[in-house]
Amino acid sequence: MRRNLIRVTTAGAALGVAALIAPAVATAAPVSEANCATVSTPANPAGWGNTFGDERGQAGKVTATNVVDQDGSLEFVTTEQTPRQASYKSAGQLKLTEAITKPLTFNKSDGQANWQLRVTGANSGESNGFATLVWTAPAGAGKADAGGSDQWWSTRDLGTIKRGTNATLDDLVKAANSEGHTTVVDHYGISSQPNEKTGKVNVDNVSFNGCTTNFAASGAGGAFGSLENIFP
Repeated sequence: MRRNLIRVTTAGAALGVAALIAPAVATAAPVSEANCATVSTPANPAGWGNTFGDERGQAGKVTATNVVDQDGSLEFVTTEQTPRQASYKSAGQLKLTEAITKPLTFNKSDGQANWQLRVTGANSGESNGFATLVWTAPAGAGKADAGGSDQWWSTRDLGTIKRGTNATLDDLVKAANSEGHTTVVDHYGISSQPNEKTGKVNVDNVSFNGCTTNFAASGAGGAFGSLENIFP
């Protein structure tokens, strides 16, 4: 992911930057193994999509392309006109300290894909403590596991850790919660924003706080289609 784009916060910044810096309010109950959207389909996205006004048209699309099973996956296709795509699920303001105790994984094809944890309440210098924590998966196909990685970074300064600086998720959490702050995850999701702008990646079995979501092109939700048809 191109950090030089993400660091720009002035008007007229590149497409997709606002998606990482604009706050949003979560209203759902916290995601957990017991409160889990286990399957997301075109007809029943189970809360997955992209409702952010500055990301209109950027949601991923469920297709029949298989990654780890035989029922399809969530696909991100980027172009010169749409150099970034992203889909999210409400985390229900789960405490960040709780979120990092469970695996953060997803399966992917070849291509560029990132974890995004949109948080509030952090020691980020923002009035609502907003920041996005980002981790980029290896380009090759396979299971992407962010646990233990020292390549996480934040779109905002967190305590003494400057934005864009690589760190472990544990260190970012400590910095986010410094000076008496309590950081919560409002939304989690996957994005794709390759340096070359044009690309494709498919992801499936996204696991967050014990909840694993399978993206299926058919079955419980019906025929093939796009998650962004469900959301504005």
